[in-house]
Amino acid sequence: MVLVGIKERWRQLRAELLPRIVLLDFTDPQLLVGQGLRNGKPQAQNWSAPVPARTLRDGMPIAADAFGDFVGDLLLEQKAPNATLVVALPRQACEWRLISWPGGVSPEDPIEALRELNPDLKLPYPLGAARIDVQPVPGREGRAVVVAAPRTTVEAWIDLFAIAGSSLRHLLPSQACQMLALREELDAMAPGDLLGVLQPTSSECLLDVWVDGAPHFQRRLPLEATQLVPALQRCLQFCRDQFGITHDRLLVSDELSAAAAVEQETGLELELVDRRGFGTLALAGLAQVALAR
Repeated sequence: MVLVGIKERWRQLRAELLPRIVLLDFTDPQLLVGQGLRNGKPQAQNWSAPVPARTLRDGMPIAADAFGDFVGDLLLEQKAPNATLVVALPRQACEWRLISWPGGVSPEDPIEALRELNPDLKLPYPLGAARIDVQPVPGREGRAVVVAAPRTTVEAWIDLFAIAGSSLRHLLPSQACQMLALREELDAMAPGDLLGVLQPTSSECLLDVWVDGAPHFQRRLPLEATQLVPALQRCLQFCRDQFGITHDRLLVSDELSAAAAVEQETGLELELVDRRGFGTLALAGLAQVALAR
């Protein structure tokens, strides 16, 4: 009995000193993708599971008990019931905006400064009712990206992981994860550069357009080639005209069935993002946060 107690205590101490980290990506609201992080590197295999029907609405958990039990059971199946979680929220849960600080100078505490300024960011909810994250635009002093989510939505996700019996370390907007995962590409952008990023999901293709290292345009496009290609061409042409583009690139986060048609019709090479061994773009971004301790 004493030996059993010692072993159990050792397992608890080991979990506290060397916590197992699991990254969870809910960018696609119909599919949960997870991957372990060990010794700073991604575990070889990621795993996925369909999100149960009628548990999410516009990125907000609406059946917390059922959803929490689902996540808890899934972690148990992956032999990670006591893992520390770093999580990307669904795209629909968050909004992002590009801002310029007064005087062109970034404040020491950007979140507090933004709340004091309380600018009209055209959010579908008051800024005071939101959880926000502020990230500087690489190489652009005085500019920043604001990512916001309703406070009630964030609290619902926190409650969900409590129901799952999990230890939640970080909860990030998927938009912020993309920014972290593409940091090298964004840092290398020059004035007049356009970087289009396509993210295929189970039901649509997300398009984000970055100009001068900052997000300027986003759309949800159809997956089917005959619809995707003309819609993408219209978006790219609009951005070229609107932002005075002199050079453009097109990245894709995962395999895209319409890739050949996209390249042929746009005249651009569709470059596959180097996810550095992670299963999704958001997981690669989450890892940056998980390792920054």
